[in-house]
Amino acid sequence: MGNIWSLDLEIELYKWSSAEYPQEYALVYTCVNDKSKFSIFRMSVRAEKVLLRFADSLCDDHPIRVNMELSAERDNNYGYFKYRLVRVVEAGTIYAPPSNHGDNVSFFTIFCQKRVSAYSVTPPGVNTMTWKVMHSYSQGIKMSMSFHVNIECHKIDGLSVKFRGPFKLRFPGFVTENLLERSTPEIQREVHGEPPKPIIAFVESAFTGTEYILVPGEGRASVQGTKVTVNNSGNFRGNGNGSRYDHCRVFMNYKAP
Repeated sequence: MGNIWSLDLEIELYKWSSAEYPQEYALVYTCVNDKSKFSIFRMSVRAEKVLLRFADSLCDDHPIRVNMELSAERDNNYGYFKYRLVRVVEAGTIYAPPSNHGDNVSFFTIFCQKRVSAYSVTPPGVNTMTWKVMHSYSQGIKMSMSFHVNIECHKIDGLSVKFRGPFKLRFPGFVTENLLERSTPEIQREVHGEPPKPIIAFVESAFTGTEYILVPGEGRASVQGTKVTVNNSGNFRGNGNGSRYDHCRVFMNYKAP
């Protein structure tokens, strides 16, 4: 395929709404010189659920799929929203458990010709309700294209997202919240409407991957190695760790190891 950083990348942000999700977003990277090579990061947002779906075809030899689902429910006492389940299903990546120096749950893959794609999830810390998601492309230590999403659970309004980027970051350097606030995204075009149907079909296509249940406050993925199939609506089917998934309903029988 060649060096993706030597090619022009068209970066587009799509915004629309659907009957199921009031807020729909899709961030699409497309190689200008080869329109068949692209990646899409899609977000669907409503008060009770956020779906993040990523599909990549920039490298023919190593396709990548990541689906992340965060759900919230109202408690029985005060009717406040709280997180119910956070689940990641990935295919084509390498799971990297958190180190002693941080609680990121990361999924890496070796890209074409020493390029690297990374998808990391940071659970909320003490006294915070924000999950942080980051996706980046890197080429050695010279350049990184980084996209950040913060997912919050407000006790009255439920789930919401705030995203920043994508940004081109040159190394060495440090990424901070203040730096992201001051940075200018590398978006060439913003569209109020859906992406082309072939691109949406790609990110919504079914795949079988490995499931991870993420536990807030424990800084680790608590379930590993469970194979599930994601159908084209972003919902999960399968059995794992005593749980059963059928359409949108989740029947849990889960104990943390």
